[in-house]
Amino acid sequence: MFDISFILYRSETDVAPGSPMARQILSEAEARNAANDLTGFLHHEENFFFQWLEGPAAPLEEVAMMIQRDPRHRYMTFLWRGAADDRQFGEWRMGYSTHDDDSIMTWLAQNPVAQREKRAYASSVLAFLQRRNEAARGR
Repeated sequence: MFDISFILYRSETDVAPGSPMARQILSEAEARNAANDLTGFLHHEENFFFQWLEGPAAPLEEVAMMIQRDPRHRYMTFLWRGAADDRQFGEWRMGYSTHDDDSIMTWLAQNPVAQREKRAYASSVLAFLQRRNEAARGR
């Protein structure tokens, strides 16, 4: 039985990585996620956000709709959504990394990924976020 729903999306932004606005977005996300039992990881690189968000289906969908309406996010594209038995990022209300930590663009260029197959692309983005998660946790 699946208890956890998830989304993985990419959006464009004018917010600079590590800027005061980026820190505000992170702070808002942590508080909102704590209130809704959501966890996840956000990678912010140049003009893009890549985020995995997971938790109970109803609040997850509400938050996804809020993100879509947020003017700091443009051209939001859902790369993958579904249900799972376990969380990928259960220790983070919102983990965060930037291109200064590691580059997802370099990761995608160096790792075989079917750019035309959405699921393969999404799996590669998830693998990158999991790698950032392990590094952020000091493993």
